[in-house]
Amino acid sequence: MLGNLEFVDLYGEKGRFWHQTFLYCEPLTQRSARHEWKIHPHRHQHITQIFVLTEGGVEVQFDDEHHQITAPALLYIPDGVMHGFDWQSHSQGTVLSVASPMLRQVEQNIGESVETLAEAFVLPVHEVYRSALQALCTAIQQEANSASLHQGSMLQALLQQLLILMHRMQPARAEEGSLSKPERKLRQFQQLIRQHFTVQHKVAWYARQIGVSQAHLNQICQQYFNSNALALIHNVLISEAKRYLIFSDTAVADIAERLGFNEPGYFNKFFKRHTGLSPAAYRRQSQG
Repeated sequence: MLGNLEFVDLYGEKGRFWHQTFLYCEPLTQRSARHEWKIHPHRHQHITQIFVLTEGGVEVQFDDEHHQITAPALLYIPDGVMHGFDWQSHSQGTVLSVASPMLRQVEQNIGESVETLAEAFVLPVHEVYRSALQALCTAIQQEANSASLHQGSMLQALLQQLLILMHRMQPARAEEGSLSKPERKLRQFQQLIRQHFTVQHKVAWYARQIGVSQAHLNQICQQYFNSNALALIHNVLISEAKRYLIFSDTAVADIAERLGFNEPGYFNKFFKRHTGLSPAAYRRQSQG
């Protein structure tokens, strides 16, 4: 458990690596074997990770969800998502850690909406993509460990190829470029929520930021999620509250303050209204 749910750069190496154009590549065994194949739940700020698993398997935890994964597979973990791993010993693969601003720039370069990669997901690697994916990982690792001319540009070009391949591997994501205008507005809204949910802006503020009326924003949310805009904001607040309660020993009053609640009592009522449990009861249940 992380005492204050601190963000880390790379697991076990807090605060050493991150900057706007940071890209780091290493074999899966380098860090996992050192920690006896068990990586405890943690999360990164400003760093997105892509795991390409070529041999073995893992039980992976994304927030409070657990998934059993077998090679070959690709795991995508954006910044802010709590994650942990229980690897099968001697699993093989590549771990790519990239500064999220750099990743967003590459996404824009290939014409993808950056919000399409805002959630953690797992992709099975079909045989048709396997050799190309492994070749790209090898090229990225070699380039990252060199000191060649225009290294940054080359790494960005290789990362662009990797993301294009990743989009091709998941047909459902391949159509993101043809989003309707309401879908684009909805994705802008979701991105703004993730950036500003602790400020607890009103729905009208979000609507102004994306250039629609409050009524129209609610209509879009109802159409695609069968709930209003305020419910989507509240869902993100509840998810973040659960992360603190499950993965940290931060006092409930401090969690309330971090999430923008002026009164701990109001936070308690808000959390219980959405989950059926008080924050303290939810923590006991999840850690019991």
